Amino acid sequence: MKVTPKQNVLLNASAWNPLPAYRAAPAVAQLADFQPGSEVLAEYLDWVAYLDDLARQAREGQDDDGRRLALAKLRFLHRRVLLLHEQMMQGGRSQVKAGLDALLRLAGELEQVVQELTGRQPPVVDEWPLPYRLYSRQSPPAEGLRLMAAGRERRLRPRVAGNVLHPDEQHAARLVLHGMRFVMALVRDGFGMAQHPLLLQAADQVLRINQLIGPEQGNI
Repeated sequence: MKVTPKQNVLLNASAWNPLPAYRAAPAVAQLADFQPGSEVLAEYLDWVAYLDDLARQAREGQDDDGRRLALAKLRFLHRRVLLLHEQMMQGGRSQVKAGLDALLRLAGELEQVVQELTGRQPPVVDEWPLPYRLYSRQSPPAEGLRLMAAGRERRLRPRVAGNVLHPDEQHAARLVLHGMRFVMALVRDGFGMAQHPLLLQAADQVLRINQLIGPEQGNI
């Protein structure tokens, strides 16, 4: 397959909803990825503000608020992985390493969300970790410490639905995975770099996340 660079790829910010009424400062590491004044930067800032709002609401520890934050994070990741594919199409082979580095960062964020939703406490890799760790502000009893050491439930107030993804969460997570596989296919088949070490690392991480997401639970 021959890949030719594409020019003037614009994003449709109206497809993202709801849009917040204000904008917050983005992460410094991400800010450098966008041109000042661009539509992409404006879209990114809108999502940062939206996630900030949801994170503030979720700090009360209500599961529904946490789920809304998680679902928004998954949709944000999906949009970013689609944008990454477009950027790599434009940049060609010269952008493969930078693109795969970005893909691994996105995979880390996706893995964090899925682990949080399934009762784990992974290392925080984004600015909007789910607040379930607030449930454990008090020192757990000795039995709780033993369970934590064994990798079991860490929250003092377990989720009513258990440590599984809701169908809509699972669907959103799988969309992110599909987007990641699309980027990987571009590098492997489009650019002929199937043995790139970062691509192999991404493939291992995608496989691990797929196992965390679990089997399909039916249509949403």
